[in-house]
Order: sequence, then C-alpha cells, then structure tokens
Amino acid sequence: MWRRAGVCSFAAALAIAGCSGGSKRLAGRWHGTRAEGVPNESQAAADTFAGKMLIEVTGDVIVVTTGGAKLSGHYKTVREDKDKVVITTDKDGPTDEQTFTFVDAKTMRWSVVSGKAIVFAKDKD
Repeated sequence: MWRRAGVCSFAAALAIAGCSGGSKRLAGRWHGTRAEGVPNESQAAADTFAGKMLIEVTGDVIVVTTGGAKLSGHYKTVREDKDKVVITTDKDGPTDEQTFTFVDAKTMRWSVVSGKAIVFAKDKD
C-alpha cells in the first residue's frame, strides 16, 4: 500500500509541464533516508523504498528518482517560510500542494500521504 501510494504521489507531483518559481531552500540534491508514519509491520519495506529515492532541484526544475524510474518537470513555489516550502505543479493544478518541511538546513520531510512522509538528507554542496 505504502509503495503504491508513494509512487502515485511522486508521479502526480512530477509528471508536469513548465512553470516558474523555484525555491532556493529546496535547491540541491537530496537522498531519501527513511519513511515516517507507516505501520510497524511496513516500516522496513517503507524505509527501503525511501532509501532508494533521490530528489534533485535546480531552479524550477525538480527530478525525482525512485528505483529505476526518473521523473522530472517544473514546479512553482506557492509559499515559503522559515521551515516549510509548498509547491504546486501545472499538471496537478494549484490546489494539489506538495509540502516540504525543513528540520534543519540538511534534513527535509516530504509529506506524501496524510500522516506519512519521506525524510531526505541533503548532499554536501
């Protein structure tokens, strides 16, 4: 269930057409480290899935790699504050927001499904 929901969220968030408004905070290369909010019996599989993820952001272009699949497109920053960046994509429309919460400068959490998130660590610049 987690894998299917995660893949659908990533595909929906990233299979998009052009727009503008990149986030400097989101910029860079991020590796998945773990999943949060999943049942204990699914934790190991969810962590393995998360550990294979990679997000690369340059300007308003975002590329997400999950296992062998690589999805890329443009995004627009809707809101950005001290600890959060909210984006939308043209394909999903302005009401389908994706939220990235920053624990610190090198750790972010992508809320992929209600109550579930994937945690990422930023590569060294």
